[in-house]
Amino acid sequence: MNKIVIFLGKPRTIENVIKNRKISWLELFYDLIFAVVFSRLTESLLEHQTLTGFINAILTFSG
Repeated sequence: MNKIVIFLGKPRTIENVIKNRKISWLELFYDLIFAVVFSRLTESLLEHQTLTGFINAILTFSG
């Protein structure tokens, strides 16, 4: 429960820098995958600007 409270707490400001924070390659890889998937979905939504295309994009992104 304590972790949830910390997660939902106030966002840190730029003065509250986390020292010795290292980003792993896996985290960067997941960010890259998310960006590619989001790009493909928005491109698909632009190509199919219908209700069916919108529902398809939402279902693909949420599932």
